[in-house]
Amino acid sequence: MRLASLGGSVEEKAFNAAVGQLIREIRTRSGLTQELLGRRAGLSRGSITNIEGGTQAPPLYRLVRIAAVLNVQPADLLPSLLPEEATGLPARHAADVASVWSGAEKLEDAHGQS
Repeated sequence: MRLASLGGSVEEKAFNAAVGQLIREIRTRSGLTQELLGRRAGLSRGSITNIEGGTQAPPLYRLVRIAAVLNVQPADLLPSLLPEEATGLPARHAADVASVWSGAEKLEDAHGQS
């Protein structure tokens, strides 16, 4: 999923909504309820509801736990932004995107993928 507009500054709300939508789509395909995802990730069902609705942004360590429960890479839960496209995001989100991309590249290198 790509954000609709990457031309200028991307609103934090739009970024959170895109992350939430990706989590919801993957959770639904995985056959998990919000309750079960929350329990396995150490969050309440209400937190999962808020994250999926875009009103709550999970800290990076929680995003990694959610990804592990969903059996995906953390980068799979972020909008398809290339590191250079993250420059319009609020600083903390741009840093998170860069961190996840860096981790994904290290995993790919370790597994001989490109």
